[in-house]
Amino acid sequence: MKWNLALLSVMLLSLVNVSCSKKSGDEGGVTPSMYDGWMLTSWNGDESIAGRIYLSFSDDRFTLYQQIGDLSTSGFTKYTGTCTFAGNGKLLTGVYSDGTPWRTEYVVETHTDTELRLLSVQENIESVFRAVQILGHVKIEPLAGSSRSGVSAVPFL
Repeated sequence: MKWNLALLSVMLLSLVNVSCSKKSGDEGGVTPSMYDGWMLTSWNGDESIAGRIYLSFSDDRFTLYQQIGDLSTSGFTKYTGTCTFAGNGKLLTGVYSDGTPWRTEYVVETHTDTELRLLSVQENIESVFRAVQILGHVKIEPLAGSSRSGVSAVPFL
């Protein structure tokens, strides 16, 4: 029995080591094609809401998942709509599905395979996003629009 437990432990450690090893010039075995969205890592230099905002783009459409406010009462709220990258991709604007425009336009400071930096035009606040595979629990049955606990949530964008 002890031998089986020791063998199992060695096998699991080997698997973890192989799965988590990073090759030179490699993003931990993840290629940009594996990413399907962006996760907020910093807003106005503050990391307190990191991981609570996810954003994805597809053609001229966007999907925003956010979990802001009382985190104990509900999951992520989902917003969708249309967006435009104008000025050779340097200006980002959008309109939610209900026809409400985003509260600001964004200057695209950086847009690489792994990083997106947006600067709000009206507020001069920088939002930094990292390319990620959006986790299943974020996408599965998010609340639609402003149905969060009867309290109207303000969309992040």
